[in-house]
Amino acid sequence: MKKIIIVILLLISFSNCTSNSPKKFETTKWENASPREQGLMASDLVESKILIGKSKSEVLELIGTPNDSSAINFHYLIEFGYMTPFHLDVNFNKNKVIDVVLID
Repeated sequence: MKKIIIVILLLISFSNCTSNSPKKFETTKWENASPREQGLMASDLVESKILIGKSKSEVLELIGTPNDSSAINFHYLIEFGYMTPFHLDVNFNKNKVIDVVLID
């Protein structure tokens, strides 16, 4: 009986860990995702370099309106659900993305 309880507790622990794991970025999922779910996709968005070379209008189509912007930067607040928001900065040169960084 103790072994069964231990196995169940381990399974519950592992299932809770995977729900906080990074997720693959997908535009359709991003559009309908909660801020926390977007946070889990943000790392892939940066690491996959999906935005590099895209125009401002293409970035807006992929990840929506930024929280703040300038002529050379889009700034998004990214929630991970367990701490203060991170900052996703999309930097432009000549209207093309040259860099995407996630800053805590």
